[in-house]
Amino acid sequence: MFLMQEASTRKIYDFHSGFYDATFGRLVRKRVAKAISHMNIVPSDLVLDLGIGTGQSLNSYPNIGRIIGVDLSAGMLKEARKKIHERGMTNASVFQADAMRLPFADDTFDHVFISHVISVVSDPFKLVVEAQRVAKPGARIIILNHFQSTNRMVALVEKWLCPLCTKLGWRSDLPLQDLVRRTNLEVDYRYQLSALDLWETVVVTNTKSALKPKSITIPNLQTVAA
Repeated sequence: MFLMQEASTRKIYDFHSGFYDATFGRLVRKRVAKAISHMNIVPSDLVLDLGIGTGQSLNSYPNIGRIIGVDLSAGMLKEARKKIHERGMTNASVFQADAMRLPFADDTFDHVFISHVISVVSDPFKLVVEAQRVAKPGARIIILNHFQSTNRMVALVEKWLCPLCTKLGWRSDLPLQDLVRRTNLEVDYRYQLSALDLWETVVVTNTKSALKPKSITIPNLQTVAA
């Protein structure tokens, strides 16, 4: 297993910020929009976009509720602020923060969106703890990410590629089952846009499970059609 380091990750994404939307951002745009639609946001909702990056996800939110975006990279946030200003968005704001040490009170948010962040931080399990802490009980937490394949041969390739991926800003060897087991996440359902999709969306109800004593129960992960 290869661990990310926040100091180097910040520098990597500061560098990526100038061309992120035209490269990786273009690849995940459809997935982000689909994932956000599963929040079913209503006007009174407060939404945390954890790792908002360049703010590309802002296009996919309905013009209701309040969106708070945080990211570790100042370069990415500069691009996000440009989008908010250019589009005259009055219901969105962004600022710099560490996803594993969030400056919010317990039970603040109605939804938390974690897009391509779980495999970027040094401790994905601590990130889940923080997300559950700041989300209200019963809140919807949506995780969009690449997870290690359950196919043994593909997983071996992902492990082999992980040192390279780490230098580019993410790790490719994080298994979803391991994340669920160690945090007792209550997964409502999960899906991929196609059978060959490299990214998966996981929809979770916040039971504060990662904040409770560990259980040996491994939840059943239900896969549904997108």
